[in-house]
Amino acid sequence: MINVKVERELNAPVDKVWSLLEDFGNLKWYPGWTKLDVIGEGPGMIRRIHMDGMDSIDEILESMDPASRSFSYTIPKMPMPVSEYRAEVSLESLDNGARTLARWNCSAKPEGIEASEGQAMLEGIYADMLAKLEAAANA
Repeated sequence: MINVKVERELNAPVDKVWSLLEDFGNLKWYPGWTKLDVIGEGPGMIRRIHMDGMDSIDEILESMDPASRSFSYTIPKMPMPVSEYRAEVSLESLDNGARTLARWNCSAKPEGIEASEGQAMLEGIYADMLAKLEAAANA
């Protein structure tokens, strides 16, 4: 099992960043998908992401806590060589809400790759996601 912890300070208001993340069925801030299906609502809902040239990806919301600006989700079938993927995301207010400390943590089991490869792959994805999240919050 690998555990990835990415933490980044975003130069964007925490309330704007949270407004993008708390709407789990909306990924307008993260480009690259061609279609998004939302099945259900609240914990247990599925965000089905379609991308050209690959199988759809189901992300299942486990928990959502607006008071602590945090949520968790799982991806039962990853489009990369890992399984048993579970992520936890949390935001913390910095500078009286003017900036945000974002934490994106996950655990996953590497499948056919070294743990260090899986770690690097997921860290790269999170770094990209957080950069796009910051840009969207400032748009």
